[in-house]
Formats: sequence, C-alpha cells, structure tokens
Amino acid sequence: MKRTMIWLTLLVITVLLIANTGIEMVNANGKTAPDFSLPDLSGNTVRLHDVIRNKKVTVLNFWATWCPPCRAEIPDFIRFYRKYGNQGVAVIAVNLQEKSEQVKSFAQSNGMNFPILLDSSNRVGQLYQIYAIPTTFIIDSSGQIRHKIEGSTNLATLEAKVSALLKE
Repeated sequence: MKRTMIWLTLLVITVLLIANTGIEMVNANGKTAPDFSLPDLSGNTVRLHDVIRNKKVTVLNFWATWCPPCRAEIPDFIRFYRKYGNQGVAVIAVNLQEKSEQVKSFAQSNGMNFPILLDSSNRVGQLYQIYAIPTTFIIDSSGQIRHKIEGSTNLATLEAKVSALLKE
C-alpha cells in the first residue's frame, strides 16, 4: 500500500511538472497544422489557413480562463503580441469549451490584445490532440508546425523561437 502511494505521488508530481514547465513536444515538428474555422469573440469566423497565408509566423495557443498556468502566461503573450504583431506574426488564442460571454469578459479585464477564438465543442482541441493546457504551437508561413509547447511558456521562449523563424 505504501509503495503504491509513493508511485502515485511521483506520477502526479511528474505530470504537474510537465504541465507547468513548457516541455516542447518534438513529435509535432514538421507536420502541417490542421486547418479549422472558429468564431472569434465578435462572432466573425476565422480560418487558420487564411491567417497563416498572410503571416510569417502564427502562434496558436490553447487555453481556458480557469487554468492557472494559462492565466500566468497571458501577460507575456500580451507583450509578445505588442512587440511582434506588426512584424508579420499572428497570435491566436483558442479558448476551450467556455461560454462566449465569460471569455469576452475575462479577455477585456485582462487586456488581451490578440484574437481569441471559441472552441466550445472542443472539436479543434481534439484535432490538435490537446491533452493539457496551455499548449502552444508555433507555425511557419508554409503551415508547418515548428514547435509545440505543452505547459506555460514565457516571453523569452516565444521570442527565441519566433525570432529564429523570422530570420529564415
């Protein structure tokens, strides 16, 4: 019994560490980002491949308002978008399974300055195999996933990965 509890505790700690340290999952690299269309907070439909076609790099972040690591990374995404939004970089936040009014209120009160899409059915979350949030994908201008980060990320990591792609 005691041995089982130790293993379970170690397993839980490992999962929490992975979810909160921004581990990059390399198995997504080089795959084409699956296309999707979702409504934004204003009700307009946004298609991912239309965004990719018009940008040098697209940062796609899956998140929820109730998620502490998601909340923690929002200020870095705001700063990142402010700095790189005019340099051909798109940031799209895909909210998973929450009501539009709740997300809109949260986004306004937190100063989220980038497009937020609503995946109320988790269809796109399943398409991207989102098992933990936040999860961030960095997609190049040809639509290839170049990086997948599970867990929260930060400004320095986003800048390093995107700057390298902008130089290519």
